[in-house]
Amino acid sequence: MQSKFPTAGQHAFKARFKKEIADEMGYSIRTFQRRLKEARVSIPRGLVSPEKQQEIFLKLGWQQNT
Repeated sequence: MQSKFPTAGQHAFKARFKKEIADEMGYSIRTFQRRLKEARVSIPRGLVSPEKQQEIFLKLGWQQNT
């Protein structure tokens, strides 16, 4: 079964900025921030930890395009 979340080779296991995650998901930064707010996910300023990235992917129901 193929995971719908990025794996180690797909950048999930390093801290990234919100802009990088938004780009990967195909959102503008503003839309991404709105989606996070709607999903009640709070993100501190700066880098987003890998654990928080997994939470974002789960709550936003994101599937990687393969």
